[in-house]
Amino acid sequence: MASVVREESSAGTGATAFTPYFLQSRDQSQWLTFPLVAIAFCTLAAALTAVLAPSARPVLLQEDGIIEMASVACLAAVVLGAVAASAIWGLRVPFLVAGLIGFAELMDETSFGSRIFGFQPPALYGGGELDGFHDLLILAYRLLHDVDRSLAWLCVGLLLAASLGIMMFALTQLLNGIRNRRSGLTDHVLLFLHIGFIGLAQVIDIATASNALAAVEEMFEFNASLALVFYVAQQAHRSWAESTARSV
Repeated sequence: MASVVREESSAGTGATAFTPYFLQSRDQSQWLTFPLVAIAFCTLAAALTAVLAPSARPVLLQEDGIIEMASVACLAAVVLGAVAASAIWGLRVPFLVAGLIGFAELMDETSFGSRIFGFQPPALYGGGELDGFHDLLILAYRLLHDVDRSLAWLCVGLLLAASLGIMMFALTQLLNGIRNRRSGLTDHVLLFLHIGFIGLAQVIDIATASNALAAVEEMFEFNASLALVFYVAQQAHRSWAESTARSV
């Protein structure tokens, strides 16, 4: 009987030894914790720089400034990472969704290359240029505002409520994952977090013209791109772990 217990214990130890690290709860909680730490650190660093070094604000927050270029770099990494992961482990829904979102937002952040290649985007109704997908929301807001101001603000309020709701849902799922109360949605919480950040950024872009809030918008967009980078890395690591487990 004792030998049977020892054999079962040894088998359990061996199974644990060959269990992919990603599938262990501790590693899952790390994948959910690291993005929060990175987002908090970058946000705090940008805020302190803007407060303590006012002369650095234009370089940090202006068009094509440090934060916007960091967002572009993250989105480019998302697209390349999704393509590379699909080439290695096959086309999967998380890679496809993240890659398409990253590509759309990369085009949006770079104004579809208008400033790089020097072409002139079409004019936007009410002023400005139609050089990004987010301008379609601004266009819709302006058209609704011309029809009925309260209707336009109602749409902004609904977008704000939806964005905050997605953020709260994502944070709830994230905390559940950290506490090892995983569900099927926990593996995609970073994608929901990304959508929430983008929604909040769009609310600011549509409804305000404040320079201070414009800086907050840039940080929301950067935080969103950072969450998407971690999502692609998480899904790639998961695919690697599953393929390793099958080969053992």
